[in-house]
Amino acid sequence: MENHRIRHKLVLLMVMLCLLITTAGCGSGDEQALPAMDMLPKVSVPEHTDVDVYWDATYSMQGFTTVPQDNFYRTLPDQLSDIGSSMGTVTFYRFGESVQQLEGRQHRDFANPATYNEVTTAIHNVIDTSSTDHLTIIVTDLFESNADWSNVAQKIKEKYFAKHQAVAVIGIRNPFKGDIFDVGLDAAKFTYDSGSNPAAYRPFYLVVMGSEGQVTDFIKRWKSRTSGGPEMHYLVLSENLLQDTPTLATMETTETENLYPDSTIKQQDKRVKEYGIDSKTKPVSLSAAFTYKQDTDRCVLDLSKVKFYGQVMTVTDGQWQPASMDVDLNGSIEKDPDKDNGYIMHMKFTPEASLTRGSWNLVTASIVPAQDGITLPKWVADWNMDGAQITQGNMDGSKTANIRRLLESLKDASMEAAHPMISSMTIVINYR
Repeated sequence: MENHRIRHKLVLLMVMLCLLITTAGCGSGDEQALPAMDMLPKVSVPEHTDVDVYWDATYSMQGFTTVPQDNFYRTLPDQLSDIGSSMGTVTFYRFGESVQQLEGRQHRDFANPATYNEVTTAIHNVIDTSSTDHLTIIVTDLFESNADWSNVAQKIKEKYFAKHQAVAVIGIRNPFKGDIFDVGLDAAKFTYDSGSNPAAYRPFYLVVMGSEGQVTDFIKRWKSRTSGGPEMHYLVLSENLLQDTPTLATMETTETENLYPDSTIKQQDKRVKEYGIDSKTKPVSLSAAFTYKQDTDRCVLDLSKVKFYGQVMTVTDGQWQPASMDVDLNGSIEKDPDKDNGYIMHMKFTPEASLTRGSWNLVTASIVPAQDGITLPKWVADWNMDGAQITQGNMDGSKTANIRRLLESLKDASMEAAHPMISSMTIVINYR
């Protein structure tokens, strides 16, 4: 079942499902006029983005407003208003159990303690209300009433990750003096005062959801306005494990066997390369090099723990369809001994066992992380207060209860729904 979903994902993201052939007779050997390959588009920044800010107005957030000195949180309403307005139209909401739209300048009241009078935190209702056409920002301490984070993660998976959108979590430490509610399954309550010690400051979070272009655009604007501010950390989850997934457009081809470059269809998308083959019986191999540099805002990859998925498509009844035969397509990556952070990806197959005669064949090979090959950044563990600590009464207000479990759930949801790739090769061959 998992392999079926991943194959389906590769079809959807890396090639087209419905490319119509503009000329008949694919097997004639004549030059063919195929449409361009509609691969996964690069992340683009929209010219106008509507921004919706949902603000957690429960009592647990009140303590962020009560310390006058060094208080970043009290400037946040204006910060988000300014950034949202620079991107497009910004609308503010408050939420507890329900969601209420604010008018005019009412959002500036979030700097005042009296604003926080909600009892129940229902982030799942915000997910239900949010629009995937807008950039959604949730301001919260990540305390969901009844600790029902599995429900929240499931909703985010279905509404965002399954539609190829991104989710970012920005953690910010701020002075805090007040009560903290709904800690753990027993909904414990405790009072916390960070004083003026930055090491004791309490985290709150921005959960940012939308298209990857919208999310990355917001983070870029946010960083430019908050540099030199309080301690902050980032986690971006999407179908791209790197800002630019290595493809044949950016990789350096290092070796080919039984392939020669062709340009029959004059393919415009540089991520797809057209080749011909010299022999139908000899194995085909293609190797290309890329550089991996860890993105500090994303999960940590272990490139020794990866899996391979491949897909061959052929033209059937004027459309691209998965090949009907069992193909022998394989792929792998290895460390490049000559380059720091360098890796080489390999694709191998035998034409007569994998390609359909008399047709165009589209071959895609992708390297994806194994389940244990992708981990959360270190700051998540540093900011986490686990269930054992809570049960023993060791409440630490400078940490967030079970944030590691929550972000692990979101990471797993992203991997299951979006199947993020490390690198990918796509080639097209007219197999006469």
